[in-house]
Amino acid sequence: MPFVFFNAILDYLQNKFYKLSNGMFQVKKKQFFVNFTTITLFGAVGTLISCGIISLGVTQFFKKLDIGSLDIGDYLAIGAIFAATDSVCTLQVLNQDETPLLYSLVFGEGVVNDATSVVLFNAIQSFDLNHIDPRIGLHFIGNFFYLFLTSTMLGVMTGLLSAYIIKKLYFGRHSTDREVALMMLMAYLSYMMAELFYLSGILTVFFCGIVMSHYTWHNVTECSRITTKHAFATLSFVAEIFIFVYVGMDALDIEKWRFVSGRIGDEKGQFKPDGRKKTH
Repeated sequence: MPFVFFNAILDYLQNKFYKLSNGMFQVKKKQFFVNFTTITLFGAVGTLISCGIISLGVTQFFKKLDIGSLDIGDYLAIGAIFAATDSVCTLQVLNQDETPLLYSLVFGEGVVNDATSVVLFNAIQSFDLNHIDPRIGLHFIGNFFYLFLTSTMLGVMTGLLSAYIIKKLYFGRHSTDREVALMMLMAYLSYMMAELFYLSGILTVFFCGIVMSHYTWHNVTECSRITTKHAFATLSFVAEIFIFVYVGMDALDIEKWRFVSGRIGDEKGQFKPDGRKKTH
């Protein structure tokens, strides 16, 4: 079971990595940056509002079910998890050439939403929120912005480093294979470094892709540009197929449904008809 769970998480992370990398090379950057304020409001502020509403709702819902008391940090963590949305399916039905504004808003909101949720979740896990005071609140806000800004800077620095390597170092020039490999490896390096330092890998690879598409992209040959564009698009498409097939097959696993059904039956046996727990 741990092996299956690890594969599921790995498939999801690879899907997000390829989707972000491909998106930053495909999306129209002018539309993206012109509407960056709107994207930030939807992706960051909207996620914080959604997290608060979900946390309050979960608090009341769990009290109604009487399944035990959780800490305030647990409720906030649940809110941060469920506040994250995935816009992959939505982007599949949108045409960037026909609706460039809508595509940029949906893509940008999805990326900022994921990044905000991850950073918010990490910030929640870093503090003991059972005893809240102004000092803890300030530390929480500071940690949130620290993770956000550090992840951004790491992505920007990795993107600039990739542009410098391809432009200045001889072994990376005039070779399509090496240029494409360097661009892919540097993007993946930014993601792995962020995970290594417990930062937001999604936010890091997002800004790394922005910098690479603006600087590194113009330092490679035309053949490398075409190859990189189609390579990221292909990997993104294949990763999406894998994750959707995996989730679909996992949802049809009869043994798991029997296990869940048995657990629900056991839980029901612990309650009286009036809803109170049985005492043994």
